[in-house]
Amino acid sequence: MKCFDARYKRLSKAELHCHLEGAVRTATIIDVAREYGLELPAYDVAGLDPRVKVYEQLKDLRAVLEAFGIAQRSIASPAVVERIAAELFEDANAQNIKLLEVRFSPDWAFSGHGLDWDAALEGILRAKQRAAARFGMAIGLIAITSRGLGVSSCEKTVDWAIRWKGHLHGVDLADSEDAYPIKDFVRPMLRAKEAGLKVTVHSGEDTPASAVLDTIRALNPDRIGHGTHLIEDRAAVELARERGVTLEMCPWSNYLTSSVKRIEEHPLKRLFDLGVKVTISSDDPEVLDTNLNNEYRIAHEILGMSLAEIAACNHHAVEASFIPEAEKRAVADEYFSDSESRRARRPACL
Repeated sequence: MKCFDARYKRLSKAELHCHLEGAVRTATIIDVAREYGLELPAYDVAGLDPRVKVYEQLKDLRAVLEAFGIAQRSIASPAVVERIAAELFEDANAQNIKLLEVRFSPDWAFSGHGLDWDAALEGILRAKQRAAARFGMAIGLIAITSRGLGVSSCEKTVDWAIRWKGHLHGVDLADSEDAYPIKDFVRPMLRAKEAGLKVTVHSGEDTPASAVLDTIRALNPDRIGHGTHLIEDRAAVELARERGVTLEMCPWSNYLTSSVKRIEEHPLKRLFDLGVKVTISSDDPEVLDTNLNNEYRIAHEILGMSLAEIAACNHHAVEASFIPEAEKRAVADEYFSDSESRRARRPACL
C-alpha cells in the first residue's frame, strides 16, 4: 500500500502523528533478532511481513495493537533505538517530509529489555541531529504515556518528559480510550501543560464524539490524535472549531482499526469543509504498510480533497506543530509558504 506516485511525492509534507514503535522496518527486526539472539517466527522479510504488518481491516483498535508485539521485542538496546529512529527519518525524507513529529512510549517501548530511558532518548537525539543536518528537516519529539500502563506510569512519564523539556516538545495520552477514559489521567496531563509541554490526546478513535468533548473540556489539549468520530456530534465539531483544536487524522489507520467501516466514509474531507483544523498523518507506517504519500492518495482520490486542500492541511500541521517556533519557521518559510498552502476554504455552515 505504500505509494511513491510523483504527484504526491513531490509535495512538501508535514506529519504530526507518527509512532516510532510502528515504524520499524521488517529487515531491521530480522537484523536485530540475529544480533541479539531473539526468536522470530521467520527470518526473511517475505516470511515475517505477514506477522508484523496489518494488511486487512481488523475488528477493532485492540486487535491492531496486538500486531506491535514483535516490533516491541526488537527494541533491544539504545543503539537499536537510534537505528530505528535514523531509518524512520530516512524513510520520511524519501517521501519529501520536511516537518516531522515522532512520538514514542518509553514505558512500553523500552520495557521489554529494561532499557534506560535517558540512554534511549539520547540515541534518538543523535539520529535527529544527523537527519536535520542531512535532510534539512525539522523534527519534533513527543513522549507518549500509555493509558493501559496505569496512572502511575503516566506520572512517571510526565516527570521524565518535564526533565527532558528542552528536547521533548510535548506529551501524548495514547492507547485504548474505550478501556481507559480521560478522567483518570487529567491531573498528570495538566501538570505537563503547566510545565510548558504541549499536549495531544488520542481521542475519538475507538470512542464516540462524547469522548472527544470530555477530553477537550477536561484538558483543552493543543491537538487531538484521530478524532474520527467527532463528525457524529455537531456540538463536538463546534467546540473543536471554537477552541482551535487541531486533529491529527490518519485515514488508512482508521480503516484498518474499524474506526471507519469503509475508507470512503472517513470524515477528513467533511471536517475540513466544516472549518475544523485537520492534518494528515500515517500513524504507524511499517505496521500498517502505509506512508504519507498513500494517505495523500486516499485524501485526493478517494475522499475528494483537492491538492490545494491537502496543502492547507499541511499549513494547519505547521502551525500546530510543537516544534519550537524559530526551528519550524525556517522550514515553513522554505517549503510551506506558497499561496496554495494558505488557500484554506471557508467553512461550511454547521
